[in-house]
Amino acid sequence: MRHILVLFLFSLSYAHDLQHSLRMEGSCAVLSFYFPDEKPFSYESYEVLREGERVPFQSGRSDALGRVVFCPDRRGLWTVRVFSEDGHGAEVRLRFDGSSLKDKRSIFERYEKVFVGVALIFGIFGLLELFVRRWRG
Repeated sequence: MRHILVLFLFSLSYAHDLQHSLRMEGSCAVLSFYFPDEKPFSYESYEVLREGERVPFQSGRSDALGRVVFCPDRRGLWTVRVFSEDGHGAEVRLRFDGSSLKDKRSIFERYEKVFVGVALIFGIFGLLELFVRRWRG
């Protein structure tokens, strides 16, 4: 029974994961944000920042398909942050070399929230197991 509960909680943490894809259209970046069930992250706030700057280069809301489009004006690291009022969101770092953009995320960054969530779940259940064993005798 406990194993089923752990798997259920793990699936809930995965459902809150916000994914993205990146492509270039001419000299502009098109980032599409979506949930694992392919539902777009529509009409949510975003901001685009240049490396070393605190004032956004661009801000607004994603479109109906969950897309954020911006045209970088210089080389370097660019950060795109998307966020909703209910706490969902993502931060994507991109390297622009003058003609193409590359996503700078690592595999750990991609699954970081899942790893932390699973570790917390196992930790909580481990503590509960110790408490129950001591209580029983």
